[in-house]
Amino acid sequence: MSKKYKSIFEVLKEMDEETSKMNGIIKQPEKKFDAWEKDFQAWDKRFTKRMTDMEKFLNKQIGKMERFFE
Repeated sequence: MSKKYKSIFEVLKEMDEETSKMNGIIKQPEKKFDAWEKDFQAWDKRFTKRMTDMEKFLNKQIGKMERFFE
C-alpha cells in the first residue's frame, strides 16, 4: 500500500483553486484545512529528511577533502 504524497506545489495549487471558487467561500473548511495541514506536515517531514541526508553527505565529502589536503 503506497500513498502518493502531494508535492508542495500541488497543495498550494489545490488551496488556490479552492479559494478562487465561489468568491473565496470554502465548503467544509475544517475538513479542507485539516487535510492541507496534514499535507504540509508530510511535506515538511520529507523535506527535513532530505536536508538531513544532504547535510550528512556534504559533511562526509568535506571530511574526505580535508584528509586529502592534510
